[in-house]
Amino acid sequence: MTEHDRSTSVRPGARAVPGRRLPAALPMARLAARMAPHGAHETADAPRTGSLDDVGRSKRALLVTYRRDGTPVPTPVWAARAGSVLYVRTERGSGKVKRLRRDPRLLVAPCTMQGKPLGPPLEASATVLAGEEERAAEQALATRYGRGRELFEHAMDLMRIDMCYLRVTPGSWE
Repeated sequence: MTEHDRSTSVRPGARAVPGRRLPAALPMARLAARMAPHGAHETADAPRTGSLDDVGRSKRALLVTYRRDGTPVPTPVWAARAGSVLYVRTERGSGKVKRLRRDPRLLVAPCTMQGKPLGPPLEASATVLAGEEERAAEQALATRYGRGRELFEHAMDLMRIDMCYLRVTPGSWE
């Protein structure tokens, strides 16, 4: 079973094409980065006093990953808490996944749909999941977001977008 076969087994209707992304994904990501709301970029410099409880109560989480040159890149995502971790589903070829494969450190903060931070961030690390761990991630996300997410994910499945799950584990970077 290949890496892509494992990811589709969690969602029965999904038959992802390896490497397939949303149409216009790159230009839209660049536009979103330029239009990030006031405060999103400043999250990287904010005191890191946030808690997993704060992020877990918020509908969305702001993930701040880092480019090679150290520039912070904020991205609002749907995140579901399960125990002491957060789960996120995203495109396998997205910039945040590429950055996290190089450097798993990130900041997580509660935010609005547009990415405006609602509280202080916390330090964490992230890994791309495979196999059985994906089931727990899908269950947590499906339970947290219900029908709205189900419709969105069904559209991703129909377009055969290559998706993956991330496990975000809070903890100091030292």
